[in-house]
Amino acid sequence: MELSKEQEEWLGKIRTDSKNAKKIPKDFLTEEFCLTIVHEVYDAFQYFPDVLKTEAFCIAAVHENSSVLKYVPKALKTEAVCIAAVQQYGLALQEFPDALKTEAVCLAAVQENACALEFVPKALKTEAVCLAAVQQYGCVLQYVPDALKTETICLAALLQTTSAQEYIPENLKAKVEEALKNAFSTETLCLAAVKQNGMALQSVPEEFKTEAVCHAAVQQTRWALEFVPENLKTLELCLEAAKHIGYYRQVEGTLRFVPEELREKVSASLSDARH
Repeated sequence: MELSKEQEEWLGKIRTDSKNAKKIPKDFLTEEFCLTIVHEVYDAFQYFPDVLKTEAFCIAAVHENSSVLKYVPKALKTEAVCIAAVQQYGLALQEFPDALKTEAVCLAAVQENACALEFVPKALKTEAVCLAAVQQYGCVLQYVPDALKTETICLAALLQTTSAQEYIPENLKAKVEEALKNAFSTETLCLAAVKQNGMALQSVPEEFKTEAVCHAAVQQTRWALEFVPENLKTLELCLEAAKHIGYYRQVEGTLRFVPEELREKVSASLSDARH
């Protein structure tokens, strides 16, 4: 939002001391201004009037900064608010008391950051949560309970990264490796694999890394761009990957896989989309 001169002055005071949020005149206490404040100074949330703290406002606030959750009133720490927090930063799950960790919250957390699986209570490490996590980052297979290390979950982990192999139980390694070999024996199978998990592109034989396969992979996850052959990294493909950047922390990580001559155009497109 575009701030007035007075709002800029108040934001400056709050940057110096978050307690100054208590002194903001009521006329300036719009929801939009408060969200601008917590984006920069999350602990200022605790000094906002209770009348502002609806569930909808709390969801919007934790979307701006997941650290706001610690100041959300207990009665408003609903599943929806908690999901919004981990969608903004999955590893925030480690700060949650177990009472706030539902399967839906844990699933949202590992979808944003697979490493959040480490902080999921054992009782909530369901097949769905574990599968979602290893599809994001195969090495979190180490946090999957042995009873859930099925051929399906191990194969999904290996499709995401070959580094997951060390966490596959010995009695499953031969079956999983055979399944992996069969999964990439034709272009059609490769296309199906990357549609399910874009990171599987790293295991696709070079002769099957076609434009269609690579496009499907980056549509599924922006990180697949790393494994696209340089000659197929067109502006259109890079822009497709950029569409799936969730928030500012992810921009730099994705752009490093964009050819240098295309980075300026992709970055400009991202900037335009955010304004």
